[in-house]
Amino acid sequence: MTLTDPVGRLTAEYRIETLPTIHDTGADAWNRLVRMASGSVFHTWQWLAAFEDAPPGVFEPRHLAAYRGDELVGVCPAYLVHDCPRLSYLLELGEFAPTGPVLLAHSLAALDGGPLAAPGHDRAVDALLRALGETARSAGARVWGVANAPADRLGGRLMGQGYATAHITTSYRCATDMPSVHEYWAFAEGHRRRKLARERRIAGRDHTVLDEPADPDTLVRLVHSLLRDRDTPTDVLPDPFLRAMRTRLAPFERSITAADRAGETVGVFAGWQFGPVWSMWLAGLDTGRLPSFVPYRAMAGRLVESAVTTDVTTVDLGRSNGMEKRKLGAHPVPLHLALRTADRREQAALHASCLRLEQRCQGPEEQLDMTRRCC
Repeated sequence: MTLTDPVGRLTAEYRIETLPTIHDTGADAWNRLVRMASGSVFHTWQWLAAFEDAPPGVFEPRHLAAYRGDELVGVCPAYLVHDCPRLSYLLELGEFAPTGPVLLAHSLAALDGGPLAAPGHDRAVDALLRALGETARSAGARVWGVANAPADRLGGRLMGQGYATAHITTSYRCATDMPSVHEYWAFAEGHRRRKLARERRIAGRDHTVLDEPADPDTLVRLVHSLLRDRDTPTDVLPDPFLRAMRTRLAPFERSITAADRAGETVGVFAGWQFGPVWSMWLAGLDTGRLPSFVPYRAMAGRLVESAVTTDVTTVDLGRSNGMEKRKLGAHPVPLHLALRTADRREQAALHASCLRLEQRCQGPEEQLDMTRRCC
């Protein structure tokens, strides 16, 4: 389909293509656009390929690509969702039961979502959002939307276009573009810095923090151990999905692990660096041996400090445990679920549903507690 600015001004024209699989486009061209648009690993070709390899539910790819001429200038990963434990739980909380599938851009498992556009092609975002609605209708989806849209220009744009929105979770991010580690920790008062350093020393007494990934079996075991400890069903991060992610995202892997005195891995922060953004997506812990995340502070401190004075400008520490992450200098980034439908009555119901959802998600410490299904 071809979309132009509806107002009739002399603006660029974009051709929107729908991709039924990410394999219909090249990884290099796709990732080049994601990098130009300041996207993260969650928009990369490899992430989307892993999602197709072993989806955590029943999903049909409906990725959108915006072209000006033959140049790729915008992307919007999206899935026609038939079954997703995370989405089902959210809709249950909001007391909304859509008829048929939902077209979602793109995954509640990611730390950010929605369309991206190259510099100078901001209108391509609007073209992609319009195409999202058209694609939903042609696919038989009465509801479409964006998952984990950050509270920035995209969030405002979605609200301005009439989307019903709910703040469903919060990601915590550290700005690490500092000239030195000492200057990074300057945000904390002297006694707080000394207390944090002491806590890190105590946490690290019985564990060695390593800049290396866990093997696939250990990764799955530790992640599922922590999920079960938090009463979160492991179907949100099933075994095949975790293994597919580790395999596909190997070129970007940058993980932190903790080993006990015997050299056995007991904790993991699994993450990937794409461009200047280092995303720590998963945490795992041997909860059978450790009653709480004992090596957390030692691992987190090592993580942040190893990003300073490198090409990393942002460390995304992921969701939950906000109090601890604030101590590390992280700032909260609200993430929204935005939903829309063509029917006015259903749209009104969506607004009411999103209001209930946000109210019921409210957790302690001014953060949204979605650990049961949206860890």
